[in-house]
Amino acid sequence: MQHRTTIAVGLLATLLLTGCSSSGDGNSKPSSNNAGLGAEWAPKLEAATTAAPAVCNKVGDQACADHLTDIALAVGKLDSAVNDAGGKSVYPQTTALIAKNSTAVEAYTTHECLGDENAGISGSPCPDDVQTILSTAAALPFALQADEATQ
Repeated sequence: MQHRTTIAVGLLATLLLTGCSSSGDGNSKPSSNNAGLGAEWAPKLEAATTAAPAVCNKVGDQACADHLTDIALAVGKLDSAVNDAGGKSVYPQTTALIAKNSTAVEAYTTHECLGDENAGISGSPCPDDVQTILSTAAALPFALQADEATQ
């Protein structure tokens, strides 16, 4: 578990640094159409990702699946908003994380993690699916910020 936490923290730090260390040429202009997407979606993503401590310690439990569903719904709505605001060309880091999150949600379903008493054992793909869903959703506000900083 310590290793996964280290990876998640590293990912968040990388995204934050990427957003803060833009080496713009001075010619980029903020887009008035897209400037508010990060500000609008950060609280929504935070609300979706906030849960009781240890809600996904047992990745096959209904409580974990409910939490992951809340995240998937929020990320799906964000995906629509990003597409309406220019998609991958305007939000490349954000769309990459959304795709990774969606792939992990599909994997959680394909691996039939919900209700599987062995979902959390060593060798099961379910903990990795859950970790990817949680970490990508948590990183999305930083990706939005980084993408908007380059506009």
